[in-house]
Amino acid sequence: MTQRPINNIMVSILEKIFLIMALTLVIIAGCTQANDFAFGLKQINKANSKYNTTMETYPKSIRQIDSMLNEFLELKKLQLETGQKPFNYLTDYKILNLEAEKLYIQGQKYGTTGTTKDGFGCKSRPLIIESASLRNMSALKGFEAVDLLREFVGKYPKEAALVSLSGKNALFLNATFYEISRNARTDSNTINRFCPANETLELYQQEFRKKTNLSEDFIINLTYEEAVPIWKEIRGIG
Repeated sequence: MTQRPINNIMVSILEKIFLIMALTLVIIAGCTQANDFAFGLKQINKANSKYNTTMETYPKSIRQIDSMLNEFLELKKLQLETGQKPFNYLTDYKILNLEAEKLYIQGQKYGTTGTTKDGFGCKSRPLIIESASLRNMSALKGFEAVDLLREFVGKYPKEAALVSLSGKNALFLNATFYEISRNARTDSNTINRFCPANETLELYQQEFRKKTNLSEDFIINLTYEEAVPIWKEIRGIG
């Protein structure tokens, strides 16, 4: 007479076990996300959200740009089951733009003194040359990003639409970096034309005679390249 209740108990236990297993599988299935482009895009969006940026905007400081660059370099290592190529385009595009932005910020280090737009003195030649060089390198990185964006939009229009990127973005970006390149080239040409290295060196030598205890023999044998760091030190320019 006791066999039937025991069987009923066993059946009930087994039913509960199967129910728990079924629920567990449903939960696991619900929590598991496909390792595809959408998953990769989610990681990119997380990074952008962290720095309050978009695919077209960037952090304002070099410290944050460096931090974001490191995160995107790590994202490049992410291996997706599907959508790897469009994901790579996006991470490479962001990296190039971050590098371009960093160089541009570095090119603004000396403010208006690093340009010829509002007037200039020949003693500022090294500052203008340095600034123009950094801005030109920024533009070159930017043009790489433009080419990459055009390829991405052409090959993967659906994925591009998901991040609101199109040919218009490429046109705007190209125009932006063209202007940066043009201004840098103008500054470089202007300072080289009106303030060649030998004439700037003479100005530095005159200043060294007045403001330092350097010997005349030392001063007259200085090259332009040797004189620049001395002049910067006198002016407190790091």
